[in-house]
Amino acid sequence: MQQSAWRRLSRALLEALDGPLRRWAGLHLVDAFAGRSHAYVELEGGWCGVSLIPHWLPLEPFDERLEDATPRMLARLAGRGEPLAAALAVAAVNAVTNAWIECTTEPPVEVQRRSLSEILGVRRGDRVVLLGYMAGVADELRSTGAEVLVAELDPALREEARRAGYPVLEAREEALEALRSADIAVASGSAVLDPPLLLEEFEAARAARERALVGHTSSFHPVVGARLGATLVAGTYIDRSICREIRWTVAAGGGPHRAETRRRVRLVKWVARAKKS
Repeated sequence: MQQSAWRRLSRALLEALDGPLRRWAGLHLVDAFAGRSHAYVELEGGWCGVSLIPHWLPLEPFDERLEDATPRMLARLAGRGEPLAAALAVAAVNAVTNAWIECTTEPPVEVQRRSLSEILGVRRGDRVVLLGYMAGVADELRSTGAEVLVAELDPALREEARRAGYPVLEAREEALEALRSADIAVASGSAVLDPPLLLEEFEAARAARERALVGHTSSFHPVVGARLGATLVAGTYIDRSICREIRWTVAAGGGPHRAETRRRVRLVKWVARAKKS
């Protein structure tokens, strides 16, 4: 299951690159690096993308040469089961997705003008399982009257969720059992960087009305989300004009959220239905 899950992530990225994103899939990388918390990739033409680095997983050194690399090459490497390689691949596909959004007359994504809970159709009494604690998302979901349960691997975030009053699902089987009876599952976009766990969780939640991937890391074409079992993808569009600010922030140890709050760059949240090509 472990290796096949990584190959499935690689195939999902390649399906998007060889399909709706093919116009930009062969662009060469002009900059790529791993900061303290995020990976950054910039392509010819100035488009950039980011991904969280999954520090909760064992990180092997990335020893591939990135000179003349392309998003398609990185997507193939994502199947090796190395989280850092996967983070760079996802960042590259996110950069290509930003190019697609900019250059496509009517891309099938929409600016997120409604709350996530409204888009997901969350109702009072619903059981919502949050895969990865996101305080703002959790608070919004709870405000609808839904029961919000949290599954989180990071001990510090687990403690933060507890302090905020959320039931925390400690054991893996406990989380899977909750997902089997969930009405909605909402996964942090960074969950894609641990595909063996994400695929098992989304499979457990197959009866849920919605399975969403949410966050800066899941800013990829919705085909990727569909292939990983999601029904909805919520990402962030990064315009080429602010890539310098994003790069500076990642190099300083932060990510898009810090760039937005401290550097005052404008990021555009979008949502899309996850449909297979």
